[in-house]
Amino acid sequence: MKKIIIIASCFIIAIITGFVLMTFRDAGEFKILQPHSKYKCVKIANIPSPEDIAIDHSTGLAFISSSDWRAAMKGEFHQGAIFSYNLEGTPVLRNLTADLKIKFLPHGISFYAAPDGRKYLFVVNHPLPRNCVEIFEIQKNSLVHRETVEGKLIISPNDITAVGPRQFYITNDHGSSSALGKKLEDYLRMSRSNIVYYDGAKMRIVADGFSYANGIWATSDGKRLYAAATTGKKFYEYERDADGNLKPYSQLDLGTGADNIDVDAKGIIRIAAHPKMITLLKYLGSKEIQSPSQIVEVFKNEKGGYSFKETYLNIGDELSASSVAAGYKDRLLVGAVCENHFLDCRAVK
Repeated sequence: MKKIIIIASCFIIAIITGFVLMTFRDAGEFKILQPHSKYKCVKIANIPSPEDIAIDHSTGLAFISSSDWRAAMKGEFHQGAIFSYNLEGTPVLRNLTADLKIKFLPHGISFYAAPDGRKYLFVVNHPLPRNCVEIFEIQKNSLVHRETVEGKLIISPNDITAVGPRQFYITNDHGSSSALGKKLEDYLRMSRSNIVYYDGAKMRIVADGFSYANGIWATSDGKRLYAAATTGKKFYEYERDADGNLKPYSQLDLGTGADNIDVDAKGIIRIAAHPKMITLLKYLGSKEIQSPSQIVEVFKNEKGGYSFKETYLNIGDELSASSVAAGYKDRLLVGAVCENHFLDCRAVK
């Protein structure tokens, strides 16, 4: 009997050890990183957690979401903000929501230019314990709050892409709303997150089965939609019809924890990523720990599918945990999950 217990115990330990090693491998913890960059960057400081960036390419005005995520993870609320940063003039940070009366903890954002000339900024908001979407109209470099959109399908919203003055897609990065449920999804790599479409009146799930759905981007012609999965480490492309339905078209294994997606005026697709995801979790718990930053460019290959190339990799000393890489002409703005600065970069010629 004692021998059976010993054998069973060894078997259980072996299974647990194997699971832990597999988890660390899949999270990229055994990767050997070789930092490099095609950019020369300067740090733009004094902006808490510049997690997402959207650019108006007609004016060069960048919009940056800012929230104290470390405080939020502890259950503390600090009013967040949307900052502007002028890429065509004096590059000074300006708080556009200093007088906003609603509870505001912005996350993913999306710029939308309507056919009638009006411009909007859509913002995922986490006014704890609720989740919603705020719609602002952009007027003379200021934000006018127009609407708050709520719904039962907005469970754990992360990113957003606008396709009309009141229409948008969001990613739910988890299918669970509880902290325990989210942890189980992450560590067991459960594919329970989804994409939700709001047509201006109703919400519906239009794609699901993702492992931590994160970045999302609709093309300017409205015919294609891109999505990224963090723990799934994938890039997805969908065909989009006039009713907002999505049809899977292609996918690409990135081999890294994909975060937000940006497409610049030239059509270059950039994805900020987390090459070591358990290190990222440690970083979220302590600002003393660095988490690597990575940028990849996704492009069509000769076979008609997609390939990618890495254009930036840093161990975290210049910027930890990159979350977005937004391009404008020869400039690149790189945001981060919990840093107190972002990077303003130029390509090295």
